[in-house]
Amino acid sequence: MFRRHFLTLASAVAIATALPFVATAATPSDQLVIATNMSSMRGLDPHELNQLEAAEVVANLYERLIVLPADNITQPQPGLAESWTVSEDGKTFTFKIRSGVTFHSGNPLTAKDVEWSLRRLVKLGLAPSTDLRQWGFSADNVDSLIRATDEHTVVVETKEVWNADLILLSLASFSTSILDSAFLADKAKNDDMGREFLQTADAGSGPYSLRSWRANELLIADAFKDYWQGEPAMRRVVLRHLPESSAQRLQIENGDMDIATRLSSTDLAALEAGGKVDIQKTPGFGFYYLALNQKDEILGNPKVREAFRYLIDYDGLASTVMKYYGIKQHSIIPAGLPGAMTENPYKLDIEKAKQLLAEAGYPDGFSKVYYATPVTPEFEIAQSLQANAAKAGIKLDLQGGDHIGKFRERAFEIFSARSGERLPDPHAVLASYATNANNADEAKLTGLLAWRSAWDVPKDIQDMVQAAAHETDKAKRGELYAKINKAYLASSPALVTSFQRTDAKAVSKTVKGYTGHSTWLTRWDTVTKGE
Repeated sequence: MFRRHFLTLASAVAIATALPFVATAATPSDQLVIATNMSSMRGLDPHELNQLEAAEVVANLYERLIVLPADNITQPQPGLAESWTVSEDGKTFTFKIRSGVTFHSGNPLTAKDVEWSLRRLVKLGLAPSTDLRQWGFSADNVDSLIRATDEHTVVVETKEVWNADLILLSLASFSTSILDSAFLADKAKNDDMGREFLQTADAGSGPYSLRSWRANELLIADAFKDYWQGEPAMRRVVLRHLPESSAQRLQIENGDMDIATRLSSTDLAALEAGGKVDIQKTPGFGFYYLALNQKDEILGNPKVREAFRYLIDYDGLASTVMKYYGIKQHSIIPAGLPGAMTENPYKLDIEKAKQLLAEAGYPDGFSKVYYATPVTPEFEIAQSLQANAAKAGIKLDLQGGDHIGKFRERAFEIFSARSGERLPDPHAVLASYATNANNADEAKLTGLLAWRSAWDVPKDIQDMVQAAAHETDKAKRGELYAKINKAYLASSPALVTSFQRTDAKAVSKTVKGYTGHSTWLTRWDTVTKGE
């Protein structure tokens, strides 16, 4: 069963606080305290969530077949699978499951748990299921394609030949976390396979078990002493909901927090100058983007889409709000991956935008509702765009709030946010931004940003993306991705990218071993404390 520990006085204070946090001299030496924004954390089911803060929690409650080290992220390493082989035809992957791993419940982890978990991800069909569904797995075929052949062997078959790395990288994503199937057997409601239960509970084998979670307030995870790699040094990890940047800054300066996230660029700069913390910037495989709904006649005009490219103050944002949160990039393949470009051909040019609007037939501009996430730096970017658009005659009714549901339902006009893909490969971004096999509303390809934007991506681009995913020759893949990158930029896409995402955090100098992970799998069991 889940273990409970006596609380230290400092922990008791932290748990009790719906009120402002009481200042202390320092956080306990065996506890890691993280300030975060929980407003978008809707649950902790790894087969459902699709969000950074919750993913970090899940990365420590659960484990996966494959591990991607933070310092060597493109090289798959053994995780729950101690070894694997790939058949000569490239379609059969055989994994040997590690012995001696136990779940937090005390149940042993076996190949049957792997089989059940991967099948569950596909059958639930929620946004993270794209990590497997894109390789041809479906609710109809997954029982035959993913199967445990004995207690320690799992076979994963694909119907087509894909680049083998794509399959292995997918099995390292938090979405493919392995769940305790025996523990969840009696937790299902209305055939949800434990989905409701896992919103506020865990069924994992990771280095930490969930002690409690109060939405928009507090999450506590306890070290799992029977963890197969050894009990973590941090006995407890506490996440506190603290959405205000200034409050996070004050508390990490005072020693009340070990790690602060979602800080403004101003507060990050002040903390960096203060010398008490390290500013950790982790490059991500995603972008800050502007989505223009192609169902809208005006926004569907290619010249209007191109005009928006000239309404973003790339250089101004880069030197201010995006100093810590992004790297200027207009093309679609993240820097450092095959096919990436160094050129950024756009700049803020109001007159050029006006010219394009006139050529599109809208010399006097137009008005649109603009949804943006009210967090830093997304909202600052939106405010900058709103001001520049007004100079070109475009009136944007900027509305903050949680509008991601409307974006997923294609019930919006203009929307902006940031994406974060989980595979360190060009295909991860391209599959979402540059493929849309069925643009009909009823297709409900909600995992794809192109579908959400109702953008019927040019067929030649989609064909090249699929060809590159099937290509097994490394050099040929690189050539294809370079070609796709240029074609995407030339198409005036409905998804306007401006900055490659960087995740910035302030980390106390007393904390060692907290290393940001580009695919959101930051681990806590590597953390120690010391002056």
